[in-house]
Amino acid sequence: MAQNPIAYQPNDFGVGIAIEATTGSVVTNTTQLFTDSISMPSFAPDQDLSAKSGMFVADFAHVHSSQKNTPTEITVSGLLNDTVLDLLTGILHTAHISNVISVTESYTAPLLFHGQTVGGAAAKATFTVKVLAPQVLDDNGANGTDNSIHLTGCSITALSISADAGSDGGRLKYSLTLKTGYAPVFTGAAGSTTAPVTTGFQNIHDMPHRTIAGVVDPVMQSFNLSIENPADYVGFDGANSRPSSISRSVPEGPVITLASTVKLDVNTKGYLANFMNNSAQTALVNHVSNDADQPAELTTAGGATGFGFSCDKAIITGMSFNEQAAMMYDIEQKLLFGTFSIRNT
Repeated sequence: MAQNPIAYQPNDFGVGIAIEATTGSVVTNTTQLFTDSISMPSFAPDQDLSAKSGMFVADFAHVHSSQKNTPTEITVSGLLNDTVLDLLTGILHTAHISNVISVTESYTAPLLFHGQTVGGAAAKATFTVKVLAPQVLDDNGANGTDNSIHLTGCSITALSISADAGSDGGRLKYSLTLKTGYAPVFTGAAGSTTAPVTTGFQNIHDMPHRTIAGVVDPVMQSFNLSIENPADYVGFDGANSRPSSISRSVPEGPVITLASTVKLDVNTKGYLANFMNNSAQTALVNHVSNDADQPAELTTAGGATGFGFSCDKAIITGMSFNEQAAMMYDIEQKLLFGTFSIRNT
C-alpha cells in the first residue's frame, strides 16, 4: 500500500456536545466547545497478556482483550462560555430557575438507565460527545470516510471553573470531564456542528462582589470552583455493548470545593484561627459574582446577570502562604453544607 500524502491539521479537530433525547442514543448534531487542545479519550480495554501456568512467555492463543464493560473518559478545557455553563444542570441534575441552580444538603441522586427518555430534563441528563474529525480521504482527495469518535450516554463527573487575575487577562476557564460505559464508535459522522458560542465570556474583574470564607471584599487574586459527581455504569448487555443503568453520587456527590488566593491583611488575619477552631467553623459564607446584594444568594435585583456562585456554609480544609508581590493566603474549602447556588449564564 502506497503512503497517503494528505495531512490533517490539529485545528481541523474539535469536541462537540449535546444533551440526549434518549439515554445512550447518539445525537446527530452537536455544539462545539472552546478547547485549548484535543486529547484522545482514555480508552482502557480489558486485557490479559500474562504468561499462564507452565509458561515463561505469553502464548498469543491465551491473550484476552475486550472493550466490553470498560469505562471511557474524556477531559477537555478551554474558555468558559454559555455552552459549558448550560452543562451545570447536567452535573448537578437540578433545573435552573431564572438561570440560578440551587442545591442543598438534601440533594438525592437521580435514577438513570439505558433507553430512558431524557426530554431535556436536568434530572435525567446524559450527553453525546463527539471528538470531531475531518473525513479521511484517498490520495486523490476522493472517497471521504467518516472518522469522528462518538461517545454516548455520557455523564458529567467533574466541572471546574477558574480565573486568575495574573494570567490570560483574568478570563474564566473551564475543565470538564465526562464518563461513559457505552461502547465507543470510532468512525462516526461529525454531523452538523454549531460553532463555539461567544456568549458567556467573562473575566475575574466582571465579578467585583466577593466574599471568601466569611470575609467580605478581600483582595482576591484567583479562584477555582470545582464540582465533582461520580458515575458508575452498572450491568452490561454484551450483545449490544451497553450498560443497564447509571449509578450517580456514590459514595458521595456532588462534592463542591473552592480554592482561592487572597491577600494577607487585617481583614483576612482571622482565617487561621477559624481554620484551627476547636469546634465546627461557622458563618463561612462564600460569594463571587456581580451581585451587589452579596453575601446573600444570587438575585437579579442585586444585579446578577452573569456567571457567579454563592454558598451559605463552608469549611476551611487547608491553608498555606503564597509568596507573590504581596503575601497571600491559599485557602481550600469544602462547600455545600447548606445551600449552594450558581448561575448558568
